[in-house]
Amino acid sequence: MSVAQIVTILGSIPLFSMRTFLPAFLAAIFLTYPEYFPGMGDIAPASEGAFITRDWVLIVLGILSILEIIGDKSADIRNLVKNAEIYLKPLIFLVINLSLLDEASVEVLEEMQWAAFDLKWILLGFGILMVHWLATLRRNFITFLEDIDEDDNFYIGRISSWMEDSLVLFGFFLLIWAGIVMLVVYGLAIAVFIFMQKRYDRKLEQQKIQCPSCGKKNLPFAVECYHCKTTQPNIHKIGIFGQRKRALVEDVRQHQLKLLSHRKCPSCGSKLESTEIHQQCNTCGNNIFQSPEVKDFLKYQDQKFYKIGGLSFFVGFIPVVGFVISAVMANVYLFSPYRRYLPKGTSFLTKIWIKFLTFIFFILGVALGFIAAPLYIVMRYIIWKRKFVGQTKNENLPNIG
Repeated sequence: MSVAQIVTILGSIPLFSMRTFLPAFLAAIFLTYPEYFPGMGDIAPASEGAFITRDWVLIVLGILSILEIIGDKSADIRNLVKNAEIYLKPLIFLVINLSLLDEASVEVLEEMQWAAFDLKWILLGFGILMVHWLATLRRNFITFLEDIDEDDNFYIGRISSWMEDSLVLFGFFLLIWAGIVMLVVYGLAIAVFIFMQKRYDRKLEQQKIQCPSCGKKNLPFAVECYHCKTTQPNIHKIGIFGQRKRALVEDVRQHQLKLLSHRKCPSCGSKLESTEIHQQCNTCGNNIFQSPEVKDFLKYQDQKFYKIGGLSFFVGFIPVVGFVISAVMANVYLFSPYRRYLPKGTSFLTKIWIKFLTFIFFILGVALGFIAAPLYIVMRYIIWKRKFVGQTKNENLPNIG
């Protein structure tokens, strides 16, 4: 087996861990039309009739790649498919790399044995495990982004998605032009990513506060110990990204409502896995929206609505920028707290309609931002609040007021 083939298989591992179909499509195009790639004119195209170079395969992979790129820009779709991708990516990696091995290489590989195992399958088996492992790391990173910006209000998820698209394209061309360099660069990048992740995990663990009663470590913004239910003496405020702030909580009730707005347990501060309004915290067993109640949460959101709605009128006098600032503030503080408790399908369909409204109001906001911004906030707030209240009725919740 040539060094080039080994580098190709190893080099495709990080590409398939980021995208399922895009690297497959690029590989298929390269194998079919190598003469169109700079410096690759001397490479003979794949044998006629090869599976990966068939026209229908290229078309299907091209369509799937476009859908993958577009779908990954949506937080809802990305979070919906993240668990399935860790199994699909290794499968596509295997299919594509088997197609990359020409017939002569396969014959040589079949004659070579290491401890009664085919060398080809040892290498591909290693690649499958690595793709699965890296795809799992990526899934955990998406979950992390979901924790800090679930609705992608600050476009963190969208920016990271575009970066992944760029890394796949850049990595593919680097692989065919300088494979060894690609392995070194992406290997170092993966190592740095893992180091930063472990460093962040250690920091989160260090931020936890020991309960004075039972000794268990709690999240810094926990109101009660998840184990013994003892009220914590030092409760830190929670930031806009769900991070710990240095300042301590003065109003516990307001703090609990803010935790609920982040879809966190108002008692222990843990992330609530379900979008259901009426649920039980998996960490401490607290019944969500029992205290504070739903009517308290609605009142809390209404108070923020009056403040931000009024502020948007004055900010709207700044052309374009004023409308954008108002829209971002409303997304973060008014709409997202409701959206987090709605089923993803319902939320996604509503977002399509709202994107149209956003476009219309943005055009209006170029010259009349002081009118467009408050009107935009009022309409969207009513939509999301009604959705939330409707969900409480579907779950037969009392005290919605």
